[in-house]
Amino acid sequence: MRLVLFTLVAWTLGAAGCTATRSEGPLGRDAVELTAPVAFDDEGTSPLLTLPPFEGESVALWVRTEPGTCFALSHLEDSRGETWVDEREAGPFCTRCRLRTAVAKDEALFVLSRDESFDPSIGLSFQFGLVRCDTLTPLRAPGDGLQVAALPRTTTPEGGTLRVRLRLSEHTTLRDPERRAALLMALNEELEEAGITVELDAVEPLEDVPAELTFSPTELDALAELRGEAASDPSTVDVVVAGCLRLDDPFFGPATPIDGFTPRVGGGAGPADAVFLPGRRCTSFANEPTELPVGVQAHVLAHELGHFLGVFHSVEADGEEDELADTSERNIMHATPGLAIAHGWSASQARRMRAHPWVRPL
Repeated sequence: MRLVLFTLVAWTLGAAGCTATRSEGPLGRDAVELTAPVAFDDEGTSPLLTLPPFEGESVALWVRTEPGTCFALSHLEDSRGETWVDEREAGPFCTRCRLRTAVAKDEALFVLSRDESFDPSIGLSFQFGLVRCDTLTPLRAPGDGLQVAALPRTTTPEGGTLRVRLRLSEHTTLRDPERRAALLMALNEELEEAGITVELDAVEPLEDVPAELTFSPTELDALAELRGEAASDPSTVDVVVAGCLRLDDPFFGPATPIDGFTPRVGGGAGPADAVFLPGRRCTSFANEPTELPVGVQAHVLAHELGHFLGVFHSVEADGEEDELADTSERNIMHATPGLAIAHGWSASQARRMRAHPWVRPL
């Protein structure tokens, strides 16, 4: 097995004469990048990358590939020999892996944080594998251009702030400042238990966007166009509120209206990197905004921000449970957040969310 030592000399004093390539990606210049891209072999697997021990509670990996390339974390093992990810399972994430991460396209952030059983600071070895973008099945073919940058975090804050930019089409009532203020208040009430406070960084109008948009989870060009240009600060999360949104899932049937969508669990990089909410119901015959209850919108937005910060559904629609020991169906991250029981965060979920580098300590 090929081995690439991922030396993080910027985290320690390092050896005399050593140099490190500083990342130009979303993690900033404090992150350390591999000195050269590495290739996927004929089986679609990267070399084994090794992350030495470090002082901290979490590490964020910025992983970049050639445009149009889909990939997944296919192997993750700690220095004690415990395996946390051991396969490229078909689908958007590995249901049988001890640590759940999502498939990515082009680039993504993988945030690995300490919990009761997993400790990334003791050192890790990991690989990535290619995935077919249309079917989300393993792709056994060579590929080029894998780059990884890493940024550790000494501690996970007990409380933090998350900056949000609202991008609003004419199809949402959130263009009204009073409704925005009410939404922000309700949203922070939803997130209080998780120790996160949302701050509104900017509000920008979206002009000339369709009243209805149908998209696929594996084809994100329409959502990327809807989002538009990213904020100048990559740690500002875009929340796009437009017209009717329909998800055309190629695996589960015809297009259906949705209440919210986050393209990847674990946001921060990649195409259409934002949270998307509808501003009008798909059953409306008019293009005017629908008077959606602010509390309902805040609840759904909190759920979607949970995805953006790295939290999967506590219970999927098919009954599949997440890998966290302290979650259940009585949780805001239930696959159907509108259920009466879908409220509250577990301690593990809150800690994982606060470990995301976009959450700033209070």
